Amino acid sequence: MANDYFLLQNYVNDMFDTRDKIDHELISSEFMTMLQNEIDDERFEQLLIIAGYIPDIYPNDSSEETLFTKLIEGLVCEWSRRMGFGSELIKQKSSMEDIKIIVNGNVIVCDAKSFRLGRSQQAPNAKDFLKLEDIRKWMIRYDNAIGGLVTYPCTHEWKSSSDIYQYCSTKDAPTVMLPYKYLAYLLSERDNFDTKHILDLWDYERIFPEKLDKKMKGGNKKAYWEKINEEIINITNSSTEEYDNYMLEADKLINSCINENLRLLKVMKQGVIERIKKDIDKMDDVVTLKKLIIKYQTENETDLLNKLISRIESFRL
Repeated sequence: MANDYFLLQNYVNDMFDTRDKIDHELISSEFMTMLQNEIDDERFEQLLIIAGYIPDIYPNDSSEETLFTKLIEGLVCEWSRRMGFGSELIKQKSSMEDIKIIVNGNVIVCDAKSFRLGRSQQAPNAKDFLKLEDIRKWMIRYDNAIGGLVTYPCTHEWKSSSDIYQYCSTKDAPTVMLPYKYLAYLLSERDNFDTKHILDLWDYERIFPEKLDKKMKGGNKKAYWEKINEEIINITNSSTEEYDNYMLEADKLINSCINENLRLLKVMKQGVIERIKKDIDKMDDVVTLKKLIIKYQTENETDLLNKLISRIESFRL
């Protein structure tokens, strides 16, 4: 599995190494074809669990970052297909959802989120994560839309209470937030339940008759996940023990992936340090000057990597 931690990143890198022109839509389509032809359900399930982490070494707003996020959207689209649902990756991105999912004739508008491990805060800004007005706008385009879905990596989560859990318990635009490991669980149980019953997750009249107040006792995060976890266990005909054990193993896999990303960054950092030392050793200069140059150049050229390592260690483990 360790090789798959960087499957998407390597795929992006290969495209930039071998293509004269980067066509994000074409490459995304080719990627989904590859998933269908080469990746079995068990391996795909594991790819989903660790999905959503943009490589920190990609420049912000770069073409590499854009392509990587498109591949994450492709993963969600392929998940929908494997679940037996209709799915369409939306090409026109302006003011539209990422993926249209169709379950038993009902449309779910999906926003597939990706974040960097080294981003400075524990969880994304609520406005970066979900705008209910966008969900409403996307839903109104369809006569049979029942709500929204936001998918994201579970390590980018709020601690106890947030506006997000209010947004995601609002009946007029029912929007379910599910980490990628939850999609993986649903796929793992696909043969044990009638998959169209996943629509029960959007029955907010029953699940969330009132939106979850941010100041409620115990925090609205706890209240949200108690309801969603209970629904998924019931929908999939699972036991609580089976569900909890799966999520525990998923978290171990995610931590392993994060640590492998950390290891890679540290290897890159050490490579920079060794290169600097070799360059300085070639100089016929006084010892003190060499030490000063090594210190200065090391600090400058490893500053970003140090920040990324520190953020991931602080926020994700």
